[in-house]
Amino acid sequence: MLVVSTETKKKWYKTKWGILAIILLFPIFLMVYLTRLIWKQKWNKGVRIAVIAVLWGFVLLVGANGDKTATTGETQETVTNSFNSGFKAATAPTNTPKPVEKYNIVVTSQIVKKVDGKYRYFFDIRNKDTKPFEGSVSIALFTSELKNPIAGDAFNTTKAIEPELGTSVNTDANTGPQSVHGANGIIKFTYTVKKGNDVVNTGEGTITDKFEDVDAYGF
Repeated sequence: MLVVSTETKKKWYKTKWGILAIILLFPIFLMVYLTRLIWKQKWNKGVRIAVIAVLWGFVLLVGANGDKTATTGETQETVTNSFNSGFKAATAPTNTPKPVEKYNIVVTSQIVKKVDGKYRYFFDIRNKDTKPFEGSVSIALFTSELKNPIAGDAFNTTKAIEPELGTSVNTDANTGPQSVHGANGIIKFTYTVKKGNDVVNTGEGTITDKFEDVDAYGF
């Protein structure tokens, strides 16, 4: 006896894999379904084509705007991050250099002596500060024009100069003071006090009128 099965084969969209595919590709299946639904309508063929074209055009336009929005969002985020990075860099604290500790070192002209045809200028370097000083003092000699130094020298301390104490130094020049060479004579001096590489004091003064011609003694 021939047995005919009444069980029909399931359609693909009713199977497990078909349902999964519909879920994953739902937008596409939806558009295909709507397209078929519109095409089955008893409208004029041209009208059906126009409606389908509008439907697909709308979907494509929405998708393009979505991509543009996402791109714009990424660009804005990039700009924001760059701005924040720049702002942080601009407002980041900088290493403020430590202020240079000043020293009240005063240089005064003591006397000028003519020795072996040259003029020896003596100076007193005095520590008027409350702390010992170790460093260097540079002295430059000028005429009244104060353009270029005529002579000068730099003096380094061999040991710390205690407060209210000082030391005497001297430097030679071929030009005498104003009392000897008049307007062309050396009349002023400047000094720069340094501790290491730091300038801790500067100043200027007038060459003293005290003069002694040692050569005249005939020693």
